[in-house]
Order: sequence, then structure tokens, then C-alpha cells
Amino acid sequence: MQNNIVNTIVSLVYDFFIESSDFNGIPLREISEKIGISYKKSIDLIKEGVKNGDISIQSSTNPHIIGFQHFETSKQIWALDQAKDTKVKYQKFGGITLAMEGTEFPICLYPSQLYLQTHRNLIQYGDAYYTKQLALAEPQLLLIYFDIEVLDRYASDPRYDFRFNNYSGSIYCHYDETEKLLVREEDELFLKSFGLGYGENDERLTVVPLCYLKDLSEDQQMFWKSKRYSKKGKVAQAYYENIILGKWTSSYSVFTAFIGEQNCLNKLSEHIFGKRLFRTVYDPDNRPKEFTPFFSPTLKNYLDFVSLLDKMISDNINKDFFKDKVDLEETIEGKGGVTERKAKGTIRLFEDWLKAELSGSDPKGMKMLFDEFRDVRKQRQTPAHKITQNNYDLKYYDMQLELINRCYHATKALRHSFAGHPKAQNFTIPGWLDKGKIQNY
Repeated sequence: MQNNIVNTIVSLVYDFFIESSDFNGIPLREISEKIGISYKKSIDLIKEGVKNGDISIQSSTNPHIIGFQHFETSKQIWALDQAKDTKVKYQKFGGITLAMEGTEFPICLYPSQLYLQTHRNLIQYGDAYYTKQLALAEPQLLLIYFDIEVLDRYASDPRYDFRFNNYSGSIYCHYDETEKLLVREEDELFLKSFGLGYGENDERLTVVPLCYLKDLSEDQQMFWKSKRYSKKGKVAQAYYENIILGKWTSSYSVFTAFIGEQNCLNKLSEHIFGKRLFRTVYDPDNRPKEFTPFFSPTLKNYLDFVSLLDKMISDNINKDFFKDKVDLEETIEGKGGVTERKAKGTIRLFEDWLKAELSGSDPKGMKMLFDEFRDVRKQRQTPAHKITQNNYDLKYYDMQLELINRCYHATKALRHSFAGHPKAQNFTIPGWLDKGKIQNY
């Protein structure tokens, strides 16, 4: 008789799970209510199902999904015994009364992975590889690692909305004005979140929680499976804490910090001198797609990054800011003693003006500061005069980080110089620029 009831409970747990579109578990108390036995008696029977290897429980603040792992049998039995003393609490919200478990760690029941492998037919999922994993009770927050190149397909295709912010990003399909997909149905994509990870050689990886991969089409799931990283990866700590654990993080990407410093410098310039130093203000939450750590380490991608960085610095400096402050042209002596007047570049204008403003400054230090920006311009101009062959090399990761860090520190130094101006005394510097933890992602 008892075995029959245990089998009935196992069937209830199994049916609830396979009928759930989000692979949820059945709440513990529903078992006693559905089969008409006492709550404590149902727990003793459920324990038998756990011991038999047919049932697996989740006890957490959100037990309605299998979050991170399946627990050892002994820990599950302990949690079920503790649950015997849990009472139902009733709370009113307006005219609605809700029954809630009086515990911080309620319990839901799932069929075990072994039971599902034996009994579940996955034919309905076709080639949806990652959906099948969830259907077999893999943890929903299990992190799957992919080669960073998996993102290239979407970053270079204007039919996809490819967004990123520091250590995470998302990808969506674009629709036309009639709400029709711009891509084939097989290529439809809705990826709520991906993160930054690192491989065994510190190469950059794309990280996605398993639960988000189920939203991909069958074709997309197979494509992502083909790009899966075959070794052991690790996730950026900030992504794990913020997206997976739901905690606030106090760190900032060096890419975000550079934009933050540039925008602050621009506001200081307007506050002190009544003119903007830079023509364009960049949004750190919606920045150009090349301005990211999420890139394949190829020469082309690195040069695209250099080109963008130069546009954000040299091409972005407002020449009108220096009008009537310094000579906008210089005299160049050519062959045969012939001289001509030539417009100064924006970096030269900025340096000449700042030297005049800070007459007591160290000229060598000033030159070193602006040389950081000149190096960006030089790197941008070099490939423009010759044919370069694209190649793949992990060194481009280090080169990108070195370059953005140098420009970030140079811009921060300029911001400190402006902040020392007498007219800047009542200007408030965003606290995170000096106190925030700046990371290389």
C-alpha cells in the first residue's frame, strides 16, 4: 500500500514537471492536498521517493527552479525532516488572501535526473539541445561557456540588436515597421543575457546561464552548441554576483570608466570655460559596438577598436574650444626655404593650450600624457597606408587592454587638472570616478 502511494507521488511530481513550460517543481504541500493525506505523512512518503532515487528536492529562497545543483540524498532528507514543522502563514493584500509557507527556504519536488533519463521522451524538443538539458533537470543557472567568436555573427549583422554593458550583454532580433522579423524564423534570437568569461589561457569567453539558451530556436541552439568551449572556464566575478546571485556590484569596466572620465571632463570644460571640449558625448550604456571586451582577438577587430578610439578622442576634440586661445595654425618650412601655414591637429591644439594655461607644469610629463593619444592616432593611420592581412592572435586582448588603460589614465589626469581650476570649486565630481573599482573588462 505504501509503495503504491509513493509511486503516486512520483507520478504527480513527474507530471507537474513535464507539463511546466519553465521546468518548475511542484510545491511540497501540494502533495498532501492532492492525494488527501496529512502533511507530515506525505513528507515521510516523499523521503522514500528520494531514497529510491526517483525524486529530487530543491530547498531555497526560490525552489521553483533547479538553481545551481542537485543535493546529496542525506541533505534532502534533512531538509524534508525540518519542513515537518513549517506552518502556513496567511497574508492579506487588499481583498486577496495568500497562503505562504512560514519559512525562508520552502521546498519544491522534481523528478530525479536518473528518473527523467529513463522515462522522459524528448522527441517534442527536436534539435533544441539546451532545452533538452533543462527537460532532463539540469540546473537552470548552470553556466555554459562558449568561444567568444560565437558573438561575431550577431555583432556584425545589423538585423540584430547587439548590446553590452561592462561584463554582460544581450542580443535581440530587429523587426520591420509591420512587426515582421528581419531574419529567417530559424535565425530568430532572444538572448536575455550573456556574460564575460575566461578560458584556461585567459582567452575571453562568452558565458550564458542554461535557462536563457532555451529561448533560442533549434537552429540557433545547434549553432551555439558548435561553439561550446571544450575546456574549463571561469566567469567574471561581477557577472556572477550581479546577474546570477542578484547582488549589487561596485566595480566598473575600464571602458565605462574612460567614457565617464571623458564626459566629466567635458562637463568641467563647459562649467569653467562655457564651451565643450568634446563634440560628442558617449553613453556608457549604449556605446559603439567596437568599444567592448567582447571581441575575437583578430587584427581586424583590434584595428576597428583603435579606429573607434581615435574617433572618440582626436576626431572628437572641439577645435572651436581653442579659438582665440591659441594659434590654430603653425608655420611649416618646406624645401628651398618655402614656408606655409598649416592647421594644427586637435591633440596639438589641446596640448599647446594646456601648456599655456598651466605654465608651471612639467613639460615632459605633459608631453607623455598627450603622447598616449598620439599613439592611438599613429596606430590608426599605419594600416591606412598599407594592405594588412587579418590574423588571429591572443596578443590582441592584451594590446586592447593596454591601450584603453593608457587612454583612461591620461583622460583621468586631464580631468584632475581641470578640477583644480578656481572656477571648478563648486563642481561635483561623480564619486565612482575616484572611488569605484575599475576592472579590466
